[in-house]
Amino acid sequence: MKKQAKLFRFITLCTSVLVISLVVVQFAPTTVQAADPSGPSLPNPLGEKDGKTINLLDVMLRVMQIALAAVDIFALFMFILGGFELLISGGNPNMIKKAKDTLIWATIGILVITLSYSILKFLFEEIQKGWG
Repeated sequence: MKKQAKLFRFITLCTSVLVISLVVVQFAPTTVQAADPSGPSLPNPLGEKDGKTINLLDVMLRVMQIALAAVDIFALFMFILGGFELLISGGNPNMIKKAKDTLIWATIGILVITLSYSILKFLFEEIQKGWG
């Protein structure tokens, strides 16, 4: 029971950090200009990709994808571990219950990760549309 509560807290913490980062990025400036408009301007340190300037929102989206993929791999590992525990339970009711709990929580974890990715991707796309 404590294991599932820790996993749930970890997933909640990761999602909260990503949402807070999204809010911070929303208010961050995307370009820097000199005080004198006719003077020099600073180039974007993030560079360009496919002819488009990379902004902080693009970087945050990529970090989010990598973080959620890592957590998804962990949840898949837990799903495989639950299946293995079920196979080696040998009919022991305590081991079967433990294996079923692991499978249930791994499935819930995968669903939460997928849902959070979908929501955050939608939010990032809407913010990018607003920034033009």
